[in-house]
Amino acid sequence: MSSEACDTIPIPQFTPDYTPKGEYELVDNRKVYVVGNPKATYALICIYDVFGFHKNTFQGCDYLATGTEDAPLVVMPDFFNGDVVPFNDPEARKAWSEKNAYQNHVPYLQTVLNWIKEKYPSIKVTGLYGFCWGGKFSIACARMDMVKAVALIHPSRLTESDADGIEDVPVLIIASKNETVESLAGLVSKLNKVEYVRMDDVFHGWCAARGDWGDALQKERAEEAMRKTNEFFHKALL
Repeated sequence: MSSEACDTIPIPQFTPDYTPKGEYELVDNRKVYVVGNPKATYALICIYDVFGFHKNTFQGCDYLATGTEDAPLVVMPDFFNGDVVPFNDPEARKAWSEKNAYQNHVPYLQTVLNWIKEKYPSIKVTGLYGFCWGGKFSIACARMDMVKAVALIHPSRLTESDADGIEDVPVLIIASKNETVESLAGLVSKLNKVEYVRMDDVFHGWCAARGDWGDALQKERAEEAMRKTNEFFHKALL
């Protein structure tokens, strides 16, 4: 379910100091974090990692939703509904992983897409960006209506077959040192509109819930990743 690196990299023991700028909506009785321009022409949906809502992912949403006149609306649904992965209990983690297989969350993503379309009529297209578990989920959903581009940041367990049927969808892959060149080569070779970036001085998870952005290098690379993600979606969706 998650990356192999998740089994070896320690669980974060710190709480980032950050106050999210957006608000919560309820969509089918689940929280959805919303930030940005309600009259934007495109939306981005953040697919978090197995830690669920986290201040680093909120901060990433806020970054993407601000800074330019044509900035998007950014939403982050709580797919797990507060039930994040139980890392310290192998049996509970196995059960959680089965419950949260990617395909089990596709209906809720479609519900969110339908909600965006109804509530924000100016939005015509949507991009997905995801971390680890969310990266795999994002590319798995790249065939859905309204989804026109996907960005995968330190994604987990990608395979060559993930490109089947989406060869012409714009895809950004930002890999850490834990996603090897070899593991991504087949997928990258099959995509016709791929941007592939490696950050070999940071580890899997640094841009989401495992990241300590009090560390200068991790913060710099997180900001770089968000900047590249922003540029990618501007080019792909505007």
